[in-house]
Amino acid sequence: MKILVISPAKNEAAYIRSTIQSMVKQTKRPDKWIIVDDGSTDDMAEIVESYTAQYPWIKLIRKETKEESRTGGSKVVRAFYHGYELYKDEDFDIIVKLDADLTLPSNYFELVSSEFEQNGEIGLCGGYCVIEKDGGLIKEHSHDYHVRGALKAYRKACWDEIGGFKETWNWDGIDGMHAMYKGWKVKVLNLAVIHHRPTSTAYEPKGHAYKSGFEAYRTGNDFMLALLRSIFRLKSKPFILGSAYYMKGFLAAKQSRAQKVVDKGLARFIRRFTYRRLLKLNF
Repeated sequence: MKILVISPAKNEAAYIRSTIQSMVKQTKRPDKWIIVDDGSTDDMAEIVESYTAQYPWIKLIRKETKEESRTGGSKVVRAFYHGYELYKDEDFDIIVKLDADLTLPSNYFELVSSEFEQNGEIGLCGGYCVIEKDGGLIKEHSHDYHVRGALKAYRKACWDEIGGFKETWNWDGIDGMHAMYKGWKVKVLNLAVIHHRPTSTAYEPKGHAYKSGFEAYRTGNDFMLALLRSIFRLKSKPFILGSAYYMKGFLAAKQSRAQKVVDKGLARFIRRFTYRRLLKLNF
């Protein structure tokens, strides 16, 4: 299966060499890897270019941007599409969004490709992230139905059916829900990937919680579901503040009647799926 990998990246000079070295050691290398430099101010581009001559399947594309900070959401999606639009018409079987601060096991893409080949019902898969702490590796928190945004791999047919990424803050949740809504299976593989920059450490906690609440409304969450989500947020930092800012964001979106980013059918699926998970109820 032919694999296209796209990595939106900004100021990853500290980590991208490890990512590249783990990529060139793959037992099944991607057919093309596009690294999109989203306005870096460090020497990340120079590090990438030191490899591109030796490995022509690695390409560096520069995207000019006025945004200086590393931000997620729609900015990441725009950077991804800056690379994807150049190669979308080529004949790839697997589309991968990959962060530039990872170290992959050498058989990563071999096993991802094999998973798609063996089970035609799988539309989205990927490994799980671990972080280095106290001399060991600890698994980042994630749900068993959710492939992290750092390492998503899509069957091209699934990618086309869900319409790719939505340019919104929580694209990295909508995609998996959309795939399941369309009848595809989502699978987290038993492949540990070292994430050198733990998820969300680049974001201010209160602002992150507020945006999450705001986008929860835009993806069809109702008030009771938002309240349940805010209660579950009490278990992790920043605890009460995170819970309060989540609800503040949701209520702000509701009051302003913010535009929804999913249709009614997908919104209903997301609500039912999330209620079942949070309350452990059966359909």
